[in-house]
Amino acid sequence: MSDVRELAGRLFVRGRLVPGRITLRAGRIESVLIDSMEDALRSGPIIAPGFVDLHVHGYGGGDPLDDLPRMALELARVGTTAFQPTLFPREPEGLGQDAAQVSAQTSQRAEGSGARVVGLHLEGPFLNPRAAGAIPTSALVAPTPGALRAILGPATGDGRGIRTVTLAPELPGSAEVAAELVRCGVRVSLGHSLARAGEARAAIAAGAVGATHLFNAMSGVHHRDMGLAGTALLERALFAEIIGDLAHVGAEAFELALAARGPQGLCLVSDALVGAGTGCDVFHSHGRAHRIANGAAYYPPAPGAAASDVGQLAGSASSQLDMLRRLVGRGVVGLEDALTMASASPARALGLDGELGVIAAGARADLVVLEGEELRLERVLVDGIEVPRA
Repeated sequence: MSDVRELAGRLFVRGRLVPGRITLRAGRIESVLIDSMEDALRSGPIIAPGFVDLHVHGYGGGDPLDDLPRMALELARVGTTAFQPTLFPREPEGLGQDAAQVSAQTSQRAEGSGARVVGLHLEGPFLNPRAAGAIPTSALVAPTPGALRAILGPATGDGRGIRTVTLAPELPGSAEVAAELVRCGVRVSLGHSLARAGEARAAIAAGAVGATHLFNAMSGVHHRDMGLAGTALLERALFAEIIGDLAHVGAEAFELALAARGPQGLCLVSDALVGAGTGCDVFHSHGRAHRIANGAAYYPPAPGAAASDVGQLAGSASSQLDMLRRLVGRGVVGLEDALTMASASPARALGLDGELGVIAAGARADLVVLEGEELRLERVLVDGIEVPRA
């Protein structure tokens, strides 16, 4: 591992690629110099902030519970330098224990060991069973103060490292649980929900700040009721996660979201599962087989299903970098907008703008270096230290 001191090329600064150079010191960006007169810089590599993933269940054979260090290292090797390990739901006391276990591991992170953990994301258990998607309904519980106390444990606030909780705002009791989460400093994200627009807006008024994987497992846009998806397209108070493998969200819907919210309101998330990045066509997770096709993971179709049946969409098998390349390569999103959605927007969603997701003096030296039209990943830096190749 090497400690990098200077980089030069096309810097991604304030949403634009501009020629310049940066100096690094003690794990942070010391200075940024824009130099539009130097021709060599205009054709140099792209230097962008490392990507921030708000929603990722596993990567490269590692997951939060079984091998968080491996997950962190493998994510860093593909340009994701900060992430929220995302836990699947189970009964509240067990989920709280899971969160405590993962949080304890994050405090032991060694310098140069991979991507940094920026809090845990609990995808449930307060989800609508009729919008569970690939999550087993047996893992879901009604939102109650007692269930929430079992998850948060004896510590106050986010003592178990929990930074984000996804819940369905239309469920009885969700308003009280959401209010307590907000009081404890935990981000509330709306998802796995059949909420009507009024219910979603009430949750926003109470402090909800996110929409979990926009369009997926949520009430859609209807001309008489905008549902949760439509509300997320309209309400600037919400940072909307969006999965960019073009399997979870089609190109036209992605373009609609971008037109409605702009790159500043959208956060590119992987929603990747443990088999992503392994090169495997089939992997097992949570007791079920998954098949990978076109960058997404599916539960295999039932026996006797039609040959055209690909099975149920279960999650992603792509990294944020894979998604960025696909979106840009297919002309769905411009490169600058895609870089914003992968770095600056999720950092802002977490309140870490100025620290992560930005090239500016004083920010963390978490950076990616990309080359050529195919956006080859040449280097990844975390705290100014180059991440070792696989």
